[in-house]
Amino acid sequence: MDRLKNSAANALRGVSSHPKYLVGLSLCRILLGLSTTLYYVSNIPYREFLWGPDSYSGYAAFKTLTEDNHIFSLYALSDSSTWFNLVYFVGLTVSLAWTVLGARSLTVLHAVFMTSVYHRNYTMWEGGDALTGIVLILLMGATVNAHFSPLAGRVRARLERRVDRPHLRTSLHNTVAVLIVFQACVVYTVSALWKVAAPQWQEGTALYYISHVWQYTYSSAFPELMDSLVLTAVVTYFTIAVQLLAVPAALTSRRWFREAVVLGIAGMHLGIMAGMGLMTFGFAMMAIDAVIVRDADYQALFLRVRLLRERLAARRGDRTAASEEPAAEELSAA
Repeated sequence: MDRLKNSAANALRGVSSHPKYLVGLSLCRILLGLSTTLYYVSNIPYREFLWGPDSYSGYAAFKTLTEDNHIFSLYALSDSSTWFNLVYFVGLTVSLAWTVLGARSLTVLHAVFMTSVYHRNYTMWEGGDALTGIVLILLMGATVNAHFSPLAGRVRARLERRVDRPHLRTSLHNTVAVLIVFQACVVYTVSALWKVAAPQWQEGTALYYISHVWQYTYSSAFPELMDSLVLTAVVTYFTIAVQLLAVPAALTSRRWFREAVVLGIAGMHLGIMAGMGLMTFGFAMMAIDAVIVRDADYQALFLRVRLLRERLAARRGDRTAASEEPAAEELSAA
């Protein structure tokens, strides 16, 4: 019993005194920020038609919806075109600033602006919007700028001062990371199970039919590739397999397995982006995937990349030295 109590106490102490998933959450911020920034920028020419006071989604109906369902949206505060454009472009600025800086205050602001534009016209999302909303709310309690941010050095110094000392913020940060990984596992497992139950996915022909839906055909190469029965079957079953492996990847202690599965899922989303044009969806989903990979995995990866760069630099140096030797001999002979 004492051993069990000590194990539980050590586990709780570790959760509350050592922040984890710092690299993954920083990558999550960047990818999710790219998704939302792209969402804003790509729709600038059509913003009035999609979300403005005179858009096809009527403002009066939108106002009634927000009041009846107690939904908050900045766009519901006024039917002025000036107010609409102000909220839209401030939201774009906040999205870009959050992507670069990642401060906690910017996380809160970004969540407010993205929730507002979502409620103004929820039909405009490519998919993954519910998961994006959940993750943005969760990220309010996490440190998402310990890496890849101008503020990263200062943030890591502050975190280092709290190491080995239980802190509420550290506990909240680690809880958020675990919940995001849990959300990713639920999404992929449920998606895979739905696929397994569908006849087209069982037969390995689902992607053939998907590639020939013109609304989702971004590249003519996609339907041409899916005309191959063998390739269609391989990609279809590969999609199911990597989604089913998300839970084992999150739980395993084998780094190579986790990296391989996450890389496979990322490849799936890159294929969706290239073939179907679902850019914001792809970035949003890869943002969640980035948290599955642990800090130790990223550190090992960064070390391998650094060693590879050093080897390449050493080889270039050896080649340069070898090419200079004949020239030096010619000068000495002269």
